[in-house]
Amino acid sequence: MLTLALVQHFIVSRLLIFHASPDIMAIFIAFVSMSIGQRTGTTFGFAAGLIGGLLTGNVGLSALIGTVEGFSAGFFHVPEESHATSVKKRRMFYAASTVALILGNMLLATLHNPLSLPAYVRLPQMVGLGTIMSMVLGTLMYNFVLKKLLKD
Repeated sequence: MLTLALVQHFIVSRLLIFHASPDIMAIFIAFVSMSIGQRTGTTFGFAAGLIGGLLTGNVGLSALIGTVEGFSAGFFHVPEESHATSVKKRRMFYAASTVALILGNMLLATLHNPLSLPAYVRLPQMVGLGTIMSMVLGTLMYNFVLKKLLKD
């Protein structure tokens, strides 16, 4: 988690388009919540938010966002004993990631506005653009790394 937070802070956060950047920590939190469970995902989200907050200086806000992302993605939990197919696991991963990213970006856009942009500008940028960019990275992460962890 620490390595992923460092990659997020020093590399991925530099991929800005209209002041919105992808969030690979939310993808990780969604994956943990979906595969292990809501309680563990919420705990991982809180821990990831603390680590990310220490790097950015927004400890409280980052911890809140990570906790909300982990909790919301946990609703898409696929239990190990469910014998779900790989297609269902993939769908649940994408659903969990999308919901977590939308909620996390909404909280971030609402509570953190360093450029003092009006809400009608900031919300579409962060929620729309940030979610789309994150889902592109999430798709790449799923196809190259996470798919192997979610075997049938």
